[in-house]
Amino acid sequence: MARAKAKQAKSSGKSRPRAKRAKSRTATARRATKRAAKRPAAKRRAAGGGQNDAMRALAQRIIDVTIADHDDAILALYADDIESTEAGQPPMVGLDALRGKLAGWRNMVTDTSFEPRRVVVDGNLIVIEWVGRVTLAADGRKAELHEVAVHEIRDGKIAREAFFYNPAALA
Repeated sequence: MARAKAKQAKSSGKSRPRAKRAKSRTATARRATKRAAKRPAAKRRAAGGGQNDAMRALAQRIIDVTIADHDDAILALYADDIESTEAGQPPMVGLDALRGKLAGWRNMVTDTSFEPRRVVVDGNLIVIEWVGRVTLAADGRKAELHEVAVHEIRDGKIAREAFFYNPAALA
């Protein structure tokens, strides 16, 4: 009896409205996607525009001062209570600790060049993938460093950062 009812329901087309609704939702989604694609990118970003633009500008500033390799400009990016973590190391806290870390880096390398590969800005985070080429001061050996830097921003300054790379590249 149950089979007969199921067969009758199938042949009567009672399941069709559900399929029709699904098709209709899909068509609506396609039209919305097409409309969004026609709008200029600036209008699509407008909802979070102000803060997002400021974060993108800060990301570009981080890139610019890293490439320029100017210590004062680099330090100006940071909050006074910065927490900075290098791969495999405990966090260093404060601008004085950051100055010390930067001085240690300067003693370890004689020549540096960094190139950003990818930059992601999301909320209060800036993530930059870097490829660095450095000359090690100890023996003059050249090394390539693939690094990901994650910067957490507070009040327009870097408040926390972590660097992810293979420390063996610098050994």
